[in-house]
Amino acid sequence: MRGFIAALILIAIGIAIAAVAGGSVALTAIGVAVAGIGTVVGVSAAFWIIGRSEDRERERERRG
Repeated sequence: MRGFIAALILIAIGIAIAAVAGGSVALTAIGVAVAGIGTVVGVSAAFWIIGRSEDRERERERRG
């Protein structure tokens, strides 16, 4: 859950930076980069959660 919260915060910060860039190419690029990093964090968190649940399921089957 923390991964998703961190992702949402990074995406929001990136959008805010890009929104206040006011024509500055550098600030717009930084905003897009931060939002992109937030997106990667969110996708990574989703895959981590899925992998953890699969590991637990395999462990239960092995004990079973």
